[in-house]
Amino acid sequence: MKKAVLNESRCDKSPFCGAKHACPVGAIKFVRQGIFSGKIEIDKEKCIGCSKCVKYCPHNAIIMK
Repeated sequence: MKKAVLNESRCDKSPFCGAKHACPVGAIKFVRQGIFSGKIEIDKEKCIGCSKCVKYCPHNAIIMK
């Protein structure tokens, strides 16, 4: 089964990530790494391969592999 994979160089690392909100199982989360910074992480164990995140990522930073 294909899973979502994040290209970190394309990601804007926004806490308001549209793909995070589109994920029906909560596999995408924003991890705070300081006061004003953080990153997006995808939990491959939770990911069900629905590809909704791919459609909602405005930066095309998520692909299915």
